[in-house]
Amino acid sequence: IIFSLSSAMHHFLLLALVAYSTALTIMVQPRAEECFYEDAVKGATMTLQFQVIAGGLLDIDARIFDVDGVTIREWSVVSDGKHQWTVHGEGKYRFCFSNHMARWTAKWVSFHVNRGINADLARIEHIDPIERTIMELSEGLTELQDEQKYLRSVERVHRETIDTTNVRMLYWSVFEVFVLVTMGFFQIVYMKRFLEVKNSV
Repeated sequence: IIFSLSSAMHHFLLLALVAYSTALTIMVQPRAEECFYEDAVKGATMTLQFQVIAGGLLDIDARIFDVDGVTIREWSVVSDGKHQWTVHGEGKYRFCFSNHMARWTAKWVSFHVNRGINADLARIEHIDPIERTIMELSEGLTELQDEQKYLRSVERVHRETIDTTNVRMLYWSVFEVFVLVTMGFFQIVYMKRFLEVKNSV
C-alpha cells in the first residue's frame, strides 16, 4: 500500500510538472484589440509565439502584460514574434493583439502559449532521475510541437502568397492575350479598309 501511494503521488506530481501548451487562431477586426489570459506559477518558463497568417500586409501589434499589468514585451507592426521569460509573479498573464492601424482589413493571427515546467518544483528530492528525464523530454517535445505549428503557419502564408501570385499572373496573361488579339483584329480591319480605299482610287 505504501509503495502504491508513493507511486501514485509520483505520477500525479509528474503530470503536474509536464509542460502545457495552448494554440489558437483568431481574427482581429480592424480598429480592434483581442486579449487572452494564461495562468502561470512562479518559477515556470513561459513562451509566446505568434504569426499573422492572413489579412492586409500581414502586420499586427502585440503586447505581453504581467500579473500587475506591466508590459513585458511589445511588438509594433510585425508579422511574427517570439518571447520567452521566467514567471516571477503568480497569476494571470495577458496577451493582446491590436489591429488599430487597419481601417478595413481584419487580420488572422495564429499563436501558441507554452507554459513550461516549474523549476522550483522540479528540484523536489523525491523525483527520481527517470521521472526528471521524462519531464525534460515532455517539455522538449512541447517546444518542438510549437515550433512545428509555427513552421506550418509560415508555410501556409507562403503557399497562399504563391497561389495568389499565380492567379494574378494567369489573369495578366489572359489580359495580354486579349489585348494582342484585339490589336491584331483592329490592324486587319484597318489594313483591309485602307487597301479598299486605295483600290477604289
